[in-house]
Amino acid sequence: MSNSTSCSGGTWCDRADALLGVPGVHITSVAEATTGLIIHVETEETMAGCPACGVVAVGHGRRRSRLHDLPCMGRPVRLIWAKRLWRCPDEHCPTQVFSEQHALAGKRAILTRRAISWATDALQKYDTSVSALAHQLGVSWRSCGTASKPRRGSGSTGPHGSEALMRSALMSMSGHTPGSPVPAWSPASLTTPATPTATSRPGCWTWSRSGRGRPTPTG
Repeated sequence: MSNSTSCSGGTWCDRADALLGVPGVHITSVAEATTGLIIHVETEETMAGCPACGVVAVGHGRRRSRLHDLPCMGRPVRLIWAKRLWRCPDEHCPTQVFSEQHALAGKRAILTRRAISWATDALQKYDTSVSALAHQLGVSWRSCGTASKPRRGSGSTGPHGSEALMRSALMSMSGHTPGSPVPAWSPASLTTPATPTATSRPGCWTWSRSGRGRPTPTG
């Protein structure tokens, strides 16, 4: 399926992509807003396999996913990710429609994974506050709830202070599993091959990231 949404006739700008710095993700347009920069992106993924049965899926349109990313040139950044939707053609498969996934962000995330790593690292190593980081990211921590206000005001940086609060808030926004460590972000971390979780029927194509994005047959 070839349905690039780039504003330049289906080609991507290498210079703009270099500024973004996310392997496999390309900028299609950039706009200025009163809240910061709005960057529209898409992946280069053009083929996928059903996560349930492994059959090669067919395109089913796109859905916009909004993510807060690292600040750029003193301004908050919001990524508008044109996520591809896929449909399994197997009428007996329990999975009908699913969306593409990328290491840029978890499912139902508000913040990108590298924004999580950046914010938690800043809170641990530098003299900064949760509100300052929230301002730079263009988000609000009101979702943490009023119960967290006494901890936030205590000024503690221990495991029960603002650091723990920040980690909890960031992980909930990123789709990260609470209790597990937040890995340090690097461009290489976005290219780790994914291990298929579905057991495919013999003769079907399975999705694999290890072979330059090409599916591999089974059986």
